[in-house]
Amino acid sequence: MKFTFSHRVIGGFMVMSCLLILVGYFAFATTRNLQNASRAIMKENVTSLKAAEELELALLNQKGLVSSYFLDRDPVWLRTLEEKKRDFDIWLKNAQEVALTSEEKRILQDIRALYKVYDNQRNRAIWLYQSGNMAEAKGILLNDMKNSIDALYQRCEDLILANESLIAKAETSSRKNVIKMTTLIWATIFITLGLGLLMGFLIARKVGEQLIQSAKMASLGQLSATIAHEIRNPLTAIKMRVHSLQEELKENPSAKEDTAVIGEEINRMEKIVQNFLDFARPPEPNLQRIDIHRVLEATVNFLSPKVASQNIEINKKLEATSPEVEIDQAQMHQAFLNILLNAIEAMPQGGKLEISTSMKNGDRKSAGILDIEFRDTGIGIPADLKKKLFEPFFTTKQTGTGLGLFISSRIIQMHKGIIVIDSERGKGTRLNVRLPIPAENRRPSSERGPNG
Repeated sequence: MKFTFSHRVIGGFMVMSCLLILVGYFAFATTRNLQNASRAIMKENVTSLKAAEELELALLNQKGLVSSYFLDRDPVWLRTLEEKKRDFDIWLKNAQEVALTSEEKRILQDIRALYKVYDNQRNRAIWLYQSGNMAEAKGILLNDMKNSIDALYQRCEDLILANESLIAKAETSSRKNVIKMTTLIWATIFITLGLGLLMGFLIARKVGEQLIQSAKMASLGQLSATIAHEIRNPLTAIKMRVHSLQEELKENPSAKEDTAVIGEEINRMEKIVQNFLDFARPPEPNLQRIDIHRVLEATVNFLSPKVASQNIEINKKLEATSPEVEIDQAQMHQAFLNILLNAIEAMPQGGKLEISTSMKNGDRKSAGILDIEFRDTGIGIPADLKKKLFEPFFTTKQTGTGLGLFISSRIIQMHKGIIVIDSERGKGTRLNVRLPIPAENRRPSSERGPNG
């Protein structure tokens, strides 16, 4: 499949659309990741940090209560101690429930074990004090209990630091993700803008080329019409004089032959003039329902003397049932004539020319497509010249105007058809003319058969 400029433009816009969708997706994903990260930090890390801080506070609230009891023996201190112990147990349980990592869980196990030792020491000190053994009770208070609560406090601090570290890591990870996604978004935006600028430049350049080409074509059309009219007038007078001389020189064979040659050259010049006029002012086609095979047969018969003189064999493989297509018969005859002449001139030493027709499925705009194929065994066309074949005044022949294929292409386009050429140097050329078939004339492909 050949990708035209319009295909490339459509493809470019599709890529830009995909990139814009990608930008939207990245933005959505970034927002969602931020929300998820914020929820995770609030729900897990902050909750765990809060439990760790409250646990430490509950531990500190117990410190000094036993010393106060030893000073005045007031039982209120012991009741307050029981309340603070219950608070500590509650926050220890909460901290265990929201612990996220193995490190947090290990610290909490240490705190539970240390607190159990500390609680046993405290209970023994109170019992000794109440039993009258005040010296030993104070020794436990000032040594064992002090060491235990210092160790507990340190592990509570470790738990707080672990949670703060988790929050910092979560925030850093979230920030990195935001930076990464933002970079992707901006990169995609810049790529989209760059692609848009490139497409705008290409479209502007293409439009500029088309405008220049249109201006050139308009100028060429005016020039061609002027030249054609200026040449046609003297040609008409010359033709009339030659016809008069032919009548007078019928008895002179040599003069008769000379005038015949002059007449042929005048006809050739008239054809060139007509080509210029067709190029300058292409007439609108007078569409009629016509059997395309009849037009092909008439064109081939018209060229039969030239075909025979160049030792060219023509094979026809036409559909058994020819569909009627809406064409201007004279214009289509001219298009086929130009195509066949090019094929014949590509085989100066003789060769084979195959003409075939086939029907293919159509699209929404037509019920079917009639494919008319011309395949020759000529010299072929170099790859670097294929793009120039349908340009006006382009020719590889020493003689000719370079308007034949251009006029044929324009006629086919005016009939809403297309011309496709496939050629290789030294291996001949295949040219396909594809015309739309009206719905009521469509035929199934199973009805095809060779003819001719």
